[in-house]
Amino acid sequence: MKKLILLVSLLSFSMHSQNVTVNSGRSFTIQSTSSLTVGGNFTNTSGTVTLHSDSDEFSSLMVRGAASGDITYNRYVNIVGPGEWDLVGAPVSGMAFSSLITDANIATNGSGVYAVGAYDNTLDTWTNATNATTGDLALGQGYQMATTSGGTLSFTGAIANGDQSVIINNNNAANSGAGRRWNLIANPFASYLNANSNADGTNNFLTANAAAIDDNFEAIYGWKADGTGYEIYNNTTAATYIAPGQGFFVAAAGSGENKTISFTQAMQTVTGADDFVAARSSASYELVLDMHGDAVKVADTKFYFKEGLTLGLDPGYDAGAFNQSSGLSSRLVEQDNVIGMGINAMPTDAMSNVIVPLAINQEANIALEIQIANSTIPEDINVYIEDTVENTFTLLTNESFELLTQTTLSGAGRFYLHFTTGVLSIDTVSSSSLVSAYKGKGNAYISLEGLQQFSQPTKLTLYNVLGMKILSKTIKNASQKELLSTLGVKKGVYILKVQAENIVFTKKLAIE
Repeated sequence: MKKLILLVSLLSFSMHSQNVTVNSGRSFTIQSTSSLTVGGNFTNTSGTVTLHSDSDEFSSLMVRGAASGDITYNRYVNIVGPGEWDLVGAPVSGMAFSSLITDANIATNGSGVYAVGAYDNTLDTWTNATNATTGDLALGQGYQMATTSGGTLSFTGAIANGDQSVIINNNNAANSGAGRRWNLIANPFASYLNANSNADGTNNFLTANAAAIDDNFEAIYGWKADGTGYEIYNNTTAATYIAPGQGFFVAAAGSGENKTISFTQAMQTVTGADDFVAARSSASYELVLDMHGDAVKVADTKFYFKEGLTLGLDPGYDAGAFNQSSGLSSRLVEQDNVIGMGINAMPTDAMSNVIVPLAINQEANIALEIQIANSTIPEDINVYIEDTVENTFTLLTNESFELLTQTTLSGAGRFYLHFTTGVLSIDTVSSSSLVSAYKGKGNAYISLEGLQQFSQPTKLTLYNVLGMKILSKTIKNASQKELLSTLGVKKGVYILKVQAENIVFTKKLAIE
């Protein structure tokens, strides 16, 4: 069997070997642009093995056989500052807290508290390491970390070869607070991992762990490098790879029972060039909305259109927003589960005629602005925001939507996003001369008049004030009067939408 005895630095290339031995007194370095795959055993007999990374490049070491002896991974960690920190885990086993907090680059407040924070979802709190913290960093667990100047932290320990696992739990059922569904975990390997199906159709993190992750949040949530929030990665994004030691959040499935997250050797790869950066779309079409409050970006949300998807929940494609109180999200068009979506994935043919409820949370007396930040949808598709209170339609493909909030905005029910090939305006929408709607006797039905004028089928949809679709009906060859049954609908205020040709009629109705 072939054996490679390493004595020198590995420069910028990928290398494969059957067995590797680093002899006592020798040093072996893998630069940030390089990788080594060991098909057999890796042995460090008291030599020095060092792996490097920088802000956008990470070296990889994969061992398929047995491994013995320690390695040191110099892992890049962002500079301390407002929002400027990283989610990081140890890419080795047996890394002591005492070694980490004495690293010259670790940020500290100067009073024995260090920028190494563990997240506890039973309390929805962070706990930072202190001089009194003992033991090792848990393999597969993520931590919030920051450095003094944007450099590397040294992690020394054994190679985590072989399959690894970590326990997660959804504590949201037993305790209030949405943060309790979240678990901070990390890639335990000194190599990249395939994150989604576009990286590897079978051996990827999301596919392997689908049963352990909440269907509404079947994604990886990574902290953005610019410190503005969490980026969502799932099967709508292009091939995505998890860098060595990269930390991220996942939402546990279930209602209190433990779930097991698996990091397998089959997921490992030397592919990848950076830790998490802005997600790139693999969908056929993408549209991203940004929301600003008083000229400061506060949130964004994304819409993807791809063949084979539905208007309801598509686990691994749709994904709820990390913060359900975030400034901007959307709701599923069908089978809404009252989850604000950070990614709303829909079939391609819906792009020409679909209405998506928007959820907006914003304080009063704020200059609100929503605009298209990125779009790959066809030029003949018009995108409007409807404000049902102000009775306005704003064509986002030409201008941004602006509003000075008079009262606090909360949740869905007021704003809707229209994707259409038609033209919408106040002149073609909500005209009582065209369509009228009113409650029937005993609130058993809604009566509509004027639908017979339309040559194409008319779609009726009833939403509650949260934006959840309650019922719908499509009418072909409408008569002078049509009835929409409300039997079984609970009392409350609802919004009726009528879609016919280029006409959209919206009316609030109280069912008592």
